[in-house]
Amino acid sequence: MTPLLSAALVLVAQTTAIRAGRILDPVSGRVASNQTILIEGGRIRAIGTGVTPPAGATVYDLSGLTVIPGLIDAHVHLVIGRQRTGQRARRSPCGVHHGRRSGRAHASIAATARLDQCGPDSGPEGPRGRIWVGRKDGVCEFNGIGIAGGAEAFRQRVRENIAAGADLIKVCVTGWPADAYANPDAYELPDSLLQAVVAEAHRGGKRVVAHDLSLGGVRAGLAAGVDGLAHAAYLDSATAARLRSDSVFVITTLASLTAGDSSAASRALIAAVGLAHRAGLRLVFGTDGGVLPHGQNAQEFVSLGRAGIPALDQLRAATVNAAAALGLDSLGRLAPGMLADIVAVEGDPLADVGAYQRVRFVMSRGRVIVAP
Repeated sequence: MTPLLSAALVLVAQTTAIRAGRILDPVSGRVASNQTILIEGGRIRAIGTGVTPPAGATVYDLSGLTVIPGLIDAHVHLVIGRQRTGQRARRSPCGVHHGRRSGRAHASIAATARLDQCGPDSGPEGPRGRIWVGRKDGVCEFNGIGIAGGAEAFRQRVRENIAAGADLIKVCVTGWPADAYANPDAYELPDSLLQAVVAEAHRGGKRVVAHDLSLGGVRAGLAAGVDGLAHAAYLDSATAARLRSDSVFVITTLASLTAGDSSAASRALIAAVGLAHRAGLRLVFGTDGGVLPHGQNAQEFVSLGRAGIPALDQLRAATVNAAAALGLDSLGRLAPGMLADIVAVEGDPLADVGAYQRVRFVMSRGRVIVAP
């Protein structure tokens, strides 16, 4: 066998085709019918009505389903709500991509989800955080990780996280919704320490995501230059406009924070997410998975609907918005050259949020995880 023929046979063996009844584009909101997607080497090679799979390609018939990009859950805790510890995240039939366990309480990122059945041990790694950066005895004090020192101690934590492979830094600025609502001007991390954390992270080329819910805390985060907010936030119109001007994204986690709670604090937080959307902020889908039980990620779409977020913008939050916020340049869309992270659902997610719980196909980096 000649080397050229051998290479051709390997290429055919790695070629997969999807016959898609409907492809929903989160950027434009348009639906393209009767498309064929050709995947080679883990990436999308071609999409269109005239695309023909080569002989020997594996073909999946999804003609009765709606095909969308892989979904990104931007706030997941692998060591919360799991039974096994000490393991790196790995693939499971749900197809969720999670970050690496840090060994302690941590922030991690997920991408490409089958949102109805996913568990904490699923998926290859996405961007990941390491140990939270917060003051001793503060909101992020877990297992002795709070920092008792001054600015240099906080900068050192950031440097240690970067050296350990962190892709982003999570800093803890305020308490949880009840406290942030009752005390809108209060926040627990002094400005000098918050500024030291952000400056050190940016010096290392890393984004900073802040646990930062009170209005005063958000203003402090803006002044320090944080890149994103981890749990929605209480906002007024002027602060929302400043967030948009500074391109600060907002990870929502409403299902975790407000589901089943009709308190004034919860109602106000839901309203604040609606305000953020109307102000044009980049909303990013996130569930606080582990706090919200693993496998219930799709409940966040329901909560976003309650906040008045239109269905198309919900999908954008979990695809293009999340990819842009987290620097996942090859995810979030279905187009030639993009990674082949593909989900197919039964029904139309723009008309029925329950479609996200009827996942029938999952492909991760070109590998089929769930097939009809």
